[in-house]
Amino acid sequence: MAELLRKPLLPEYCEGEIHDFLVELIRKEVKNIPEETKCRRREICEALLSVNHEIGVRAALRNEACTVLKGWNAQESQIAALEKLGFGVTKGRKHYKLRRDNSAFFTSVSATPSDKRAGANLTAEFVKLFF
Repeated sequence: MAELLRKPLLPEYCEGEIHDFLVELIRKEVKNIPEETKCRRREICEALLSVNHEIGVRAALRNEACTVLKGWNAQESQIAALEKLGFGVTKGRKHYKLRRDNSAFFTSVSATPSDKRAGANLTAEFVKLFF
């Protein structure tokens, strides 16, 4: 039997990133199927999840980054923590640019956040873009 899925020629930013992304997608799909519904789609998803466990590096990285960003106020310690996690932080005049390694994806964050929601909004945008 051929491989179920072939790995794309795309660099992974952490160990098992693509694998964990697919496991997460399957988990979300199972949640969209009512539990009392017996169908082939649910059976396939559950079977795949039973033999493919999350590696966890991606989730740990996401959680650490979110912890740093939730209280974002552009402190040196926050910038250093993001850099330690593999994110490039470039300072502009009024904003910082956050980028993952050498990827084309980046987001801008205020160097002087204005309110308490800024960190929560930044975290949500960050997760959508990088994870």
